[in-house]
Amino acid sequence: MPAPSFPQHPGKHDHASLLRPDAVIARFLDDDSLVRPAAIIMGYAGVLVPLLEARGFARHVGYPSPWRAMWLRDGDDRVGVVEGFGFGAPGAAIVFEELVALGATRFVNLGYAGALADDVTFGDLVLCTKALRDEGVSHHYAAPARYADASSRLRAALASTLRRRDHAFVEGANWTIDALYRETREEAEAYRDEGVLTVDMEASALFVIAQTYGVEVAALFVVSDHLLGAETWKITHDWSRVHEGLATALDVAIETLTR
Repeated sequence: MPAPSFPQHPGKHDHASLLRPDAVIARFLDDDSLVRPAAIIMGYAGVLVPLLEARGFARHVGYPSPWRAMWLRDGDDRVGVVEGFGFGAPGAAIVFEELVALGATRFVNLGYAGALADDVTFGDLVLCTKALRDEGVSHHYAAPARYADASSRLRAALASTLRRRDHAFVEGANWTIDALYRETREEAEAYRDEGVLTVDMEASALFVIAQTYGVEVAALFVVSDHLLGAETWKITHDWSRVHEGLATALDVAIETLTR
């Protein structure tokens, strides 16, 4: 019996996919009237909706694929926003690939993250440099590796915008795991001691898929909870600071992608 591997089938990375995103969104590809933003913000928090409405974005249903929606500004096709597609790497990967098929080339992954480091607290902005590949999706696109890197150019552009706005932030590594209820203290402490600042559920998968397609993606997190807080997981009691952080992160992403 051969030793188990992941993916289970040998040589998978050299084989073509049976289902491709361009086939799923085929009905859009010949529509010249359709707005196809080159830059996309991917969001996960429900509170994004009023923030987008306040910034002049409107929701377009059935786009980028028949069962999804995109937020666009009237008369400004530079940036689109997608949200409400759930949490975790598998769902994010599907949306990401559909958007790449539509022609998007620059992405900012925007969402909440849990803190591992003691000096990162609720509402802080964390610009991800690389993500530990502890989810399953990325391994179907590329051979195993410990980390996946964010786009250095796009990450630098986000950092530049944050500095120009004189907004505090930290840069560092992230742990991506898609099993929310299987995060253990032992691994969290080990990754913290390795220098990992935060934990999320999508980033490393998107970083690997972006490299596969030759597009750019960076991740900007707002800390909403602390995985190693006191004796157990601790969530913020001051959501106003977290929501303010998310609003700032959204503005930073929009400014960076439209500059």
